[in-house]
Formats: sequence, structure tokens, C-alpha cells
Amino acid sequence: DLLMQVEGKPKCCFFKFSSKIQYNKVVKAQLWIYLRPVKTPTTVFVQILRLIKPMKDGTRYTGIRSLKLDMNPGAGIWQSIDVKTVLQNCLKQPESNLGIEIKALDENGHDLAVTFPRPGEDGL
Repeated sequence: DLLMQVEGKPKCCFFKFSSKIQYNKVVKAQLWIYLRPVKTPTTVFVQILRLIKPMKDGTRYTGIRSLKLDMNPGAGIWQSIDVKTVLQNCLKQPESNLGIEIKALDENGHDLAVTFPRPGEDGL
């Protein structure tokens, strides 16, 4: 969906599940995201948003999870987020699965979540 892209790159992460797993019981579901390294100590606000069909007021997403993390300079970090309920809902109503958007903004508004590698940056 072109509405879910910025400069031709995906703005969201879309997961498609086989119909075989649709009727399985979800015991645990973790989403792991990688946050780029920072040069100075900073607070990062991580948001996982579920994309929905546009509402009358223009809203295109609902919040799933929010985290506040303190990061120190050095290597990037992996962060785990519980998405069991999100996955259960996607399996119950696959037609409503439009994807999720992942944001991890530092204090200056820079997005640290690697969802699409930048030039010169390795993919995950």
C-alpha cells in the first residue's frame, strides 16, 4: 500500500501468517526490534502501532505498546516486546491485519528502530 510508504520504503512491518497456524493457540509471541547505537546517553520512546483502516477523523493506527528506555553510548541494542494479544487478534480476524508500525524516537526525534537498513547499513 503506497499510503504505508515513505520515499518508496516501507513505513510498516507486515506479517502474513499461514492459514495452518490460524487455529493454533498462541502461548507466547515476542517481537524483537533492533535500536541503532547512540552517541550520547538518551531516552528512547518505543511505540508499536497497529495499522487500521482510516477512520472518519483520519486516524490510521491504534497504539499497542509503549516503552521508555534509557540508552547509553555503545553498540545498538535488541529490545523484546510482548505481542501475544496482537497476534491472537490478527489470527482471529486476518482481514484486519494491515501491519504494524514501529517507532523508537530519541529525545531529538530521530528514529532508532531498524525496520529498513539505511545506505551503508547492514540489514538484520
